[in-house]
Amino acid sequence: MDMKRRIPQNKHQMKGNCDFIKIYHQNIRNLRNKTQELLSPLHPYLPHVISLTEHHRYTQEVGYVNMENYTIGAQFCRSDYQRGGVIIYVHSCLNFANIDLSAYCKEKIIEVCVVKVKTKSQSLCIITIYRPLTGNYNYFLQQLDNVLQTLYCPTTCLIICGDLNINYLVENEQKRQL
Repeated sequence: MDMKRRIPQNKHQMKGNCDFIKIYHQNIRNLRNKTQELLSPLHPYLPHVISLTEHHRYTQEVGYVNMENYTIGAQFCRSDYQRGGVIIYVHSCLNFANIDLSAYCKEKIIEVCVVKVKTKSQSLCIITIYRPLTGNYNYFLQQLDNVLQTLYCPTTCLIICGDLNINYLVENEQKRQL
């Protein structure tokens, strides 16, 4: 599969000089052996950034999952419990920086990772968040607020991707609080 199709062939042309970023999010529910399944429907218009929740990998395993022309930009893996986790893959044509927010993560409550990407016209923080259904919702809101305050900068656009497990189809207290 030609992973660079629809993304400039000369990656140096694009390094730090994009005028747009295509971002894709998926709750993958176990990344193992799903990279082709994940990328096939996106071909030939591959995204610059792939944000995944519930990758179900431990830290020592996540590096074994390779997507051609993508680098792991940021990740959070559970160490005490199974499943969960968040990860961001960044296409090799982009310059990015990992912003370590692991201090705000708490397994089974809030799992978050962030990359900062610069385009030709702006700076973006791409945030991937997973909130399991059973976690303490008030603690989640406090930590989310802390994350956003930490990242806030008037010249940086914040983009939140993820699975917050809140039903937006009906009025409810969690929706209102968020």
